[in-house]
Amino acid sequence: MTRNGVYSMTTYIALLRGINVGGNKIIKMQDLKTMLQSLGFHNVRTYIQSGNVVFESDEESESLLSGVIERQIHEVFGFEVSVMIRTLAEMEEVLANNPFPLSEPEAFKRWYVSFLPAEPSAEALEKLRIYEDGPDKVRFVGREMYVLYEVSVSQSPLFKVPFDRILGMTITARNWNTVNKLVAMGRME
Repeated sequence: MTRNGVYSMTTYIALLRGINVGGNKIIKMQDLKTMLQSLGFHNVRTYIQSGNVVFESDEESESLLSGVIERQIHEVFGFEVSVMIRTLAEMEEVLANNPFPLSEPEAFKRWYVSFLPAEPSAEALEKLRIYEDGPDKVRFVGREMYVLYEVSVSQSPLFKVPFDRILGMTITARNWNTVNKLVAMGRME
């Protein structure tokens, strides 16, 4: 895209679902980076092994980017992976829209954001309303589901709730510290 005749890029954050978990769908981050560079993306950086990528592209369609990356992963690595894409500005909104006013660093370890490809339906939100105010708290803002666990993810009754099935879409979660780190990486030139 051009602005005033100057070529400019948008910073995106790609969140891959379910890679390098439990010995399944293994992708080395350097291989992922190389693959994304081969697609013409610029300034590609990865963060930890769970499929977090910051990159720049002149493409304006998040759904097109997701599809291209998903197809290329299938072609190069031989398995299917869902990819959620957000612009840096959208990820900054995820931080700004946080519904849980926490200040203690320990609490951030129990705070997660799940990224959805679309806003949930009113019907799905109604079904999930029962999870809003238990010991573990769930809030939806746009295409994100915020979860604050009382103790931890693995000890939570929410761990067994099939959110993706109830929502009717694939989701992928990141902890609050990872979301903050990805935004910080996206801000770096």
